[in-house]
Amino acid sequence: MVLKQKVQAFSDSVLNSYSQIFFSENKLFAGLLIIVSFLDFWAGIYGIISVLTANIVAYILGYDKLSIKKGLYGFNALLVGLGTGVIFQPSIELTVIVIFAAILTFFITLAIQGVLTKYALPYLSIPFLLGIWIIILATKDFTALGLSERSIYTYNELYALGGKNLVNIYVWFNNIQGFESLKIYFLSLGAIFFQNNILAGIIIAIGLLYYSRIAFSLSLIGFWSAWVFYKLIGADFSTLAYTFIGFNYILTSIAIGGYFVIPSERSYLWTIILLPITVLLTASLGHIFYVWQISIYSFPFNIIVLLFIYVLKLRISKNRKLIETFVRQKTPEQTLYLFHTASEELKNKNYFPINLPFKGDWTVMQAHNGDYTHKDKWRHAWDFVILDDKQKQYQNEGHFCKDYYCFEKPVFAPAPGIISELLDGIPDNKIGDINTDQNWGNSVVIKHSEYLYTQISHLKEGSIKVKKGDYVKKGDVIGTVGNSGHSPYPHIHFQIQATPYIGSETLDYPIHNYVLKSDDKYELITFGKPKTTQKIAVANSNEILEKALHLVSGKKLEITIDKNIKRIWEIHTNIWNQSYILDKENNTSVYFYENESGLYFTNFYGDKNSELFIFFKALYNIKKSFYKNTSMNSIIRPDLFFNKPVMIFQDFIAPFYIFLKSEYTLKYNHIDDDFIPDFVGLNSRITKFVFGKSKEVLNYDIKIYRSGKTELIFSEKNNETKLLEITPVKKIYKLNTT
Repeated sequence: MVLKQKVQAFSDSVLNSYSQIFFSENKLFAGLLIIVSFLDFWAGIYGIISVLTANIVAYILGYDKLSIKKGLYGFNALLVGLGTGVIFQPSIELTVIVIFAAILTFFITLAIQGVLTKYALPYLSIPFLLGIWIIILATKDFTALGLSERSIYTYNELYALGGKNLVNIYVWFNNIQGFESLKIYFLSLGAIFFQNNILAGIIIAIGLLYYSRIAFSLSLIGFWSAWVFYKLIGADFSTLAYTFIGFNYILTSIAIGGYFVIPSERSYLWTIILLPITVLLTASLGHIFYVWQISIYSFPFNIIVLLFIYVLKLRISKNRKLIETFVRQKTPEQTLYLFHTASEELKNKNYFPINLPFKGDWTVMQAHNGDYTHKDKWRHAWDFVILDDKQKQYQNEGHFCKDYYCFEKPVFAPAPGIISELLDGIPDNKIGDINTDQNWGNSVVIKHSEYLYTQISHLKEGSIKVKKGDYVKKGDVIGTVGNSGHSPYPHIHFQIQATPYIGSETLDYPIHNYVLKSDDKYELITFGKPKTTQKIAVANSNEILEKALHLVSGKKLEITIDKNIKRIWEIHTNIWNQSYILDKENNTSVYFYENESGLYFTNFYGDKNSELFIFFKALYNIKKSFYKNTSMNSIIRPDLFFNKPVMIFQDFIAPFYIFLKSEYTLKYNHIDDDFIPDFVGLNSRITKFVFGKSKEVLNYDIKIYRSGKTELIFSEKNNETKLLEITPVKKIYKLNTT
């Protein structure tokens, strides 16, 4: 079994080395690209030799097996092998050179990866460029090698490969009249695999269309944007397909429009803007490289894509219409749908979670850009007070600090960190007075990470429980509410900042995991910025949900269907620290993200008829807090629920408009006992919409028990009601990391 898995992994590494040239891991697409590479038989042979060499060396040296499997260490060597096989006549000497060139390209890949990874940049096909240039320049002194003449005798080569039928197909494609720009588009696609014929381009275009409608449409947009610019400036575009550089526009368009940037109307616009710049760069570099009599190959593509990605990373404020890919999926479409449907928790998971600094119900008296003091550099702050049913802050006449409900209430650390600054000894003001000399009053600043601090101000004199340099956990008591500094009445001033000083400039940063209350209704907020007059509280975890939704690597779950069928699900963590549940029997997995606030499924792979997919649908986005009659709404990727034909049309227009929608609703219905509950009851629903009209509804009744067992009652295709039980296996298993 182990040998079979190793053979499968190596086979995948070879296939993915081909499809990675188009940022893909699609096996069928890879198969078509292998066929294309063998339209020039010897180019195909030397391409295979290069891929095998690079991947074998990577395995022998012990490099990351998943990166090898994805083809990340093989595709640059493949390009060097294809290029070398096209340029030179096949021979024993050339075979030896190709093997060593593949090893050299692999080493260059590792070196370039090490440099660019520091800047979170991809290495693209830079290793191929350095590898092929070294080989071409070096072989000028290798008299044993001869230049290939196969392009002169193309028909002979094709006849030897596929007989008269293949020759006739080739002649028919090349003699198609009209559509000159379309023919050059196919030639440019074929040139990516060093094939100088229309048939190669047509096969690649079909494979590209199958793999991704977005990538296919971007290839057309990129090509014709460059074509229009060439016409505008009066240059000859047809020569580009024959010098192996016309593909720069296609690859640039796919990379910027749909791979490294979330596909959108803005990414498409920037693709069109950058293509003329790529043309200018291509023309200028062509003259420079002519001196050494070598082609620029994909050099313009590499320069423009790396420059643009780096420019995006240097932005101070992120444009929500032009966003770098944050979780890359198997296709641009899946990446786009995940971005549009990802929960706020997933979108904001890179935020360090900062919670509210109090317990119980409080009201926002002043929020960002406040009416009184939250202005200019200090505008991103909050003031919190406690109000009674009559919306008053105090009892009696409110003449004394002790009349105010929040006075002397404990203040807690909003997140773990180190006390970096504090100030105490400032007397509390009389009601109505303010201390403008010591504006912030008694204050504490906590460092949570580099460039992330929180400041809590107007604390009671002498109440601060910590000292500078202390480590505090989330929830540790810092002090109590007072009325010191610029404070006419007791309240908490709370702000998030990038520097460790009292009174630092504030950051526009969200608060994590709180409850918004209004008219006896509750709304769970994962990440948000409370507004003035809102009544809020820290979201408290429910013990039952906390236990059941805590899915750690190594844990196993026993699955029972209608009390009969049993199988085991396993929880693993991959090398990127992504957690997933694996159903080995159905070869199905579901990825998830879990933290203190809830469980969030991020992706699903495998059999959609499996019990794991039912589990995914029923518990897609669930918080660990329980507030009766609270509802939560989320959006799920449409490609998981709609059939292929309608999704093909949706894929083409998805960057501009998504008309297919799957909405997930979770309602917290019942808890059997408020003090020592045995179970909680929930109901989830998935509604499918087409152009805003409801088409299908799926319902799931959920019971989660103190033991950790989860029951799902559902009916789907044949309306037959079924019971799915998920029970934690009590045996302790060692940590599984794959």
